[in-house]
Amino acid sequence: MLILASGSSRRAKLLSDAGLEFKVVPSDIEEVFNEEKSPEEIVLDLALQKAKAVFLNHPKDTVIAADTIVVFGNEILGKPKDKKDAYRMLKLLSNETHHVYTGVAVLKGNNERVFYTKSAVTMRPLSDLEIKNYIDTDEPMDKAGAYGIQGAGGQLVDHFNGDFFTIVGLPLKDVIEALKALESI
Repeated sequence: MLILASGSSRRAKLLSDAGLEFKVVPSDIEEVFNEEKSPEEIVLDLALQKAKAVFLNHPKDTVIAADTIVVFGNEILGKPKDKKDAYRMLKLLSNETHHVYTGVAVLKGNNERVFYTKSAVTMRPLSDLEIKNYIDTDEPMDKAGAYGIQGAGGQLVDHFNGDFFTIVGLPLKDVIEALKALESI
């Protein structure tokens, strides 16, 4: 059985749209990381921790876990703590380019595939009213960097370079390649 170790409806929809059958078993790890590490190391560590936490209780299954962070300059932008934090993040990203990193861990038996992908996103200039109105939708509250490119937050984006699905939170093409390598699909 294929297990998605995430409560993210976005990740589940991507897997479902790809025609994969799976069940959702969210990981219960606390997402704590060492800010001294590189963004690549952080997303790889968190994805692997999530996958291992679920794999412990489902050792005969194939487990997929992912973690996404937004990086602007030297600051890592996770999920906002509150609306004030969401405003701060969106104001920071306005009219600027930032990077989105998604780490993925796929575990099956004694085998694992752990990798990350990276995309660049440039936001258009955002007015205070646009930011406030977007925050009032509550969409940004559970998303790294306080926006979701696949939803209303996509209107805040000027352009991006890289894989769209990395920005959404699950680089589907790479996940499918990892599953094929582990012979899970």
